[in-house]
Amino acid sequence: MDPRIARLKEEIYLVSLDVKDRYYQKALNKIQDLMAAYPDRAEPYYEMGRFCYDNWANVEAEENYKKAIQIDPNYFPVYREYCFLLIKIGRYDDAIGIIERAFDLPNKEMSDIYFYLGLAHQHKDNIDEAISNFKQALRYSGNENQINSATNFLEMCLSLKEKYMYL
Repeated sequence: MDPRIARLKEEIYLVSLDVKDRYYQKALNKIQDLMAAYPDRAEPYYEMGRFCYDNWANVEAEENYKKAIQIDPNYFPVYREYCFLLIKIGRYDDAIGIIERAFDLPNKEMSDIYFYLGLAHQHKDNIDEAISNFKQALRYSGNENQINSATNFLEMCLSLKEKYMYL
């Protein structure tokens, strides 16, 4: 691995520790330093997007996610987080559009794509489409967290569908 990239990944890990320990200003300063040191890498912009999202700075989060995609259109994690932001702010069709673009990426997590598609459709009240996507997420799940998340949301949608049948 390129030593410069190894250093970037180490610094991003340290940022995550600062956030975990609630040293938010320290984390923000490190992210800004990483953006200046690695302007050609998507990761610092992705991290800034996440930081902004966590602090309800949705406009800034979106700007950083867009910048990360512009720098590296194949960086999968940004699609997942950008989709989640769009769901949070009620832009469900945009969320679906972003996460569907991830199907074409070389390194993607199919379970995550289907899970976030399911979330967007659930929020749009497209319960059947959400159920279908959560089932696909389960099909591609590779770890316990993915399985549990997809199962929980699938069960919730099935319950909603059953409830709507009796209304």
